[in-house]
Amino acid sequence: QADGLVKIYKSKQTEVLALQGLDLTVEKGELTALIGNSGSGKSTFLNMIGGLDRPSAGSLLVDGKNLFTMGERELVCYKRDTVGFVWQNNARNLLPYLTAWENVMTPMLFVEEKEKAVSEEEKKKRALELLELVGLGHRKDSKLSQLSGGEQQMLAMGRALMSKPRIVLMDEPSMGLSP
Repeated sequence: QADGLVKIYKSKQTEVLALQGLDLTVEKGELTALIGNSGSGKSTFLNMIGGLDRPSAGSLLVDGKNLFTMGERELVCYKRDTVGFVWQNNARNLLPYLTAWENVMTPMLFVEEKEKAVSEEEKKKRALELLELVGLGHRKDSKLSQLSGGEQQMLAMGRALMSKPRIVLMDEPSMGLSP
């Protein structure tokens, strides 16, 4: 739930109004696509929903949490437990020195103590299931350099789902994918 959301980026010489007075409600289970020209604030809005950037004004509630008033510790927990990300730039999604299944499993390295009871075998099993889901089961042992841009993007989608997030944010998720 965004109400009157504003984001202003400031530097010494200039101010850029990236988002002005956005009002938007997305219900649980709803799929929403943001469409607009380059520079219209789509990525800025996703960064705010994801807890990576703070609004300048307005209010932003996600899963009952007020992102405008969250402390740093709460924000870390929110990003870890609530949000899955797929970026248009694969370098932000994936680690080049890991295999596909290791990349998918990475979010499980940052889970709460209660989740640490999940065995490495169970984590790997889930990672392999997600690779199958995104059509990359046959590439499980491949490193990033061995995957096409489209395969890397599908791998990033699997990774975004690993921690069973409440919300998945995708910025240009079809970059590099063939029709």
